[in-house]
This record gives sequence, C-alpha cells and structure tokens, in this order.
Amino acid sequence: MKRRDFLRGLAMAPAVPSALSLGLLAERAQAAGLNYDAVDFTAPTVLPQVINIFLYGGASELSGNMTNIEDINYHSMNPYTAAFGSGILQARSLDDDSNPANGGNAQLTPYGFWAGAGGLYMEDLIRSNDMSVYRTIHKLKNQTRSHREAIFINQKGALNVDNSAGLGTRLALMLHTHRNAMGSCQLADGRTVGQFDDGLHGLPLPFVSFEGQTTAFARDPGLSTPIPLREMSLNDNFDNPYTRGGGLTGDATANSQIDDLVTQMQSDEAYARRFQSGVQGFAARSTMAGLVGDLSSARDATLPAVEPDDPDGDADDRLSYPNTRFARQVRAAVTLAIENPSSLYISVGTPGLGGWDDHNNAIDRYRNRMMQLFHALRVAMKHIRLSDQGSAAGQTPGGMVRRTDNIIINVWGDFGRLVNLNNSMGWDHANNQNLFTLGGEGVRPGGADTLGKVVGKTHRVGRTGVNNQYTEPTDDSYQTEPMSIASSIYHYFGAQNPERITADPDYNPQGDVKLDESVEGIDPPFS
Repeated sequence: MKRRDFLRGLAMAPAVPSALSLGLLAERAQAAGLNYDAVDFTAPTVLPQVINIFLYGGASELSGNMTNIEDINYHSMNPYTAAFGSGILQARSLDDDSNPANGGNAQLTPYGFWAGAGGLYMEDLIRSNDMSVYRTIHKLKNQTRSHREAIFINQKGALNVDNSAGLGTRLALMLHTHRNAMGSCQLADGRTVGQFDDGLHGLPLPFVSFEGQTTAFARDPGLSTPIPLREMSLNDNFDNPYTRGGGLTGDATANSQIDDLVTQMQSDEAYARRFQSGVQGFAARSTMAGLVGDLSSARDATLPAVEPDDPDGDADDRLSYPNTRFARQVRAAVTLAIENPSSLYISVGTPGLGGWDDHNNAIDRYRNRMMQLFHALRVAMKHIRLSDQGSAAGQTPGGMVRRTDNIIINVWGDFGRLVNLNNSMGWDHANNQNLFTLGGEGVRPGGADTLGKVVGKTHRVGRTGVNNQYTEPTDDSYQTEPMSIASSIYHYFGAQNPERITADPDYNPQGDVKLDESVEGIDPPFS
C-alpha cells in the first residue's frame, strides 16, 4: 500500500488546463493563496458543527419547488400530467399526512413541494421549525452547466476552480490563522478550546469526510493545512485510513506489522524528519482507534424514545432510521457530530441513492431518491433534537450531556435542472437550485427565526415545446450565488467579512456575501 494511503484524507487534485504556462499557473496559485489575516474574525461563543450533504450530478429543483407547475406543464415538450398523472397539478391537505404513505394522488403540498418526491417530509421539517428552503440559489457569475466546474464552484465556494482550496480546507486555514483568539470558544458539551492540549490543534477529528476524497478538502495551492486540521476519511462503520484488514479492530497481524514499521520510522531521525507527515499519520493510529471504538458503541446504541404514534418510531417506540445505505451514513455523520463536539465540518455524499444526473428515465428514480433523502433527514433532525440536554432522552447514546442546537445540515448540489420534461423522460442541466438548510438555531444569526420558512420566488423562462426551459428568480425575489453558502459557513465560525474568503483577483474580486437569513419566507401558495 502506498504511503499516501496512510495519510489523512487526501483531497482531489483538480486537473490543470494544458494551455496555461507553468509561470502563469504559479502566478495564479500565489494570487489564490488567501490572506486569512485579512479576515475580520470574532471567535464564536459556541463552535458550530456543519454537516454538508452534496447531491453530486445536480438534483432537479422540482421536489422543493412546484409553484410554477401549471405553466411548466403547459409549455413542456412532454406534459407532466401524462408522465405523472393529473395529481401533479392538484393541491392536497396535510390533515392526514403525518405519514407520507397516507392519502390521495394530489401532489402539491401547501408550500408547493412535490408530495411524492419527499415533499411531505419537507412540510414536516418546515412546520417543526427544523428546516428552511432557499429556492433561488442562482448561478449567474459563471453560468457553466459543466459538472466539473459546477461541483468545484459549490464545493470550493470560489470561481477560480483550478487554483482554489476546498470549502473545508479554507475553513480549516481560517481557524488556524486565528487560533489564538479561540481559547474561550465552547464546544457543545461546555468544554473550551483552550482546555485541549495544543488548543485548536488538539481537537480530535475536527474535519471529517464520509465520502473519501472530495473537492471540499482540495488543498490550497499556496498554503499547507496543518496536519491536525487535515480531514480524516471515515465510512458508516467508522473505519478509517488507519484501520487495516477491515472492521473496527482490523487484522491483528497487519496492525502489528504497522506498529513495527512506526517504531522503525520513529527511531531513524533522518527518516522521521524527511517523512514527518507520514510518521505523524502512523502515530495517530492508536488515537483514532480508541476514538472510533467509542463512536461505534454510540452508533450501535439504542436511539432516543419517541411518542407512540411517531411515524419514525419502531415497535419499542424508539427512533429508527430507514434501512438504506444513505440513512446509515447520515446516522453515522449525526452520531459523530453528537458524540464528538469537536467535529466541526463533516462532508457527506449520497451513497446508495445513485447520482442525480437525471437526463433520462427519471420519473421513478428521482422520486424514490428524494423520498429516501428526506425521510433520513427527518429522522436525523429528531435524533439531533432528542439528544439535546433537557430532552426526553436527557443524554446522548454514549452517555454525554450536551446541547445540539449548534449542528447545521446543508443539502445542495452542482446546479438545478431544466423544467422541460425531455423526450427521454428526464431533465437536463440548468442554473437555479434549492438549498435545504436544517438545524443550528443556537449558532445562526437570528436564531430560530431563520428556520421554518421557504425563501425565494421563481417563474418559468423559455419558448413552448423546446428543451431549454428553466426557472429563474422573479424580479422581486431574494436570490444569491452558490458561493454565499460557503460564506455563511465561514460566518458561523467567526468571519465577519466572509466574502474575502470567496474572492479571488481574476474571477470574483468582490467575493460573495453570506446568505441573508433575515429574509422573510413566502406564504404557503397552496394552503
């Protein structure tokens, strides 16, 4: 096995256009290296924990925005009523819909969500004040519909896609630069950063990827992330790069051989100095093994109790996640956030749901994926809330009392999709998309008032019977670029001018401001 496999979560290295000279590349890399000292930083009282779930391939916005469906149906090459039935245009009451399996063919929920594509779960999350939906994340500064560029724009929070660090890497470097100001920052269990040996650098598992190599942790071309703040890759079994032989304990012979190798490396001063990163990575194995063992116990523990009529309860009235691969990964990510308050940024994909590039045969696949996605998210928010101090559970599955109102879950993807239903029964790429953001009322500016709403109004654009039909924000609607999502994350962690971190001199000199979470939501259009 190569030495790089032993190091903490290497980030994806983006391809470099061959037309650029090495000199120009060097200049751009130097320009892209941000001056984090220029960030106006105010240490947060309580450190947030952000779980970012990325929908690779770009999900259609329609599950979260059917408000234009009559106009869309009329102008589409293939009518939605023919593909999905007349219920696609009909509003429904939520009186009997605490369980999405209940009731009728009508598909328009009060907020204009698509009932059969996770919309009833969305309504529950809105009405329980667990989620807000931003319908006008509108990519205008770079209108590419290329997957690669769109993924990089979203996962790096930058328009300079070839020479920028990932969102998670930039967050790590910002915190590292201002680490001396963070001693009094509290974790969700009441401990402060200053109580850890080495302060910020002593926090266990601060940056974690549940999707392996990811653009969210792409390296900065001009700066090196300190090893303690580099990402660790885990899977839903909490296996990590230091596990050998599979499972939580690994193969005893393989682990013994690695221990011997570590001893040899550490005893050779020249070797240890030359390969310092590798030595430190190997030495972290025992620490990681101990922590992972604790997490796996929490993961397998009984979940909190729920009311007898709760649709997400099992036969013993305990909260129960759906039996899907994606739900298992969401449960692992939420368990990590709850049990390890120093896990600050957690990157998640959507394994088991397939890709979201629904150009064809999307009718059932898309609806089923959205149902699985939002069912898991509804359970995840109950898991988070019921693990909060003072809740019915009173403590986490691992026995720790803590607050959980600092945990934020963001869900978005490459871009949105056209609203014309094409001749292959799918949708092609477009530039307006939804952001679903959940939880975190204790660390969001504005608190709980920022949740439980739907923001943004859209209208359909395009000639009748052509493929290039899409939605865009109305003239009176709030809208923002996808880089604003990154800016909001930086702001939660203390950046008062987060647009500086999304800026670069060539493509986006001013950067992008954070989401305006004070914007009022729309009234339910179909209530």
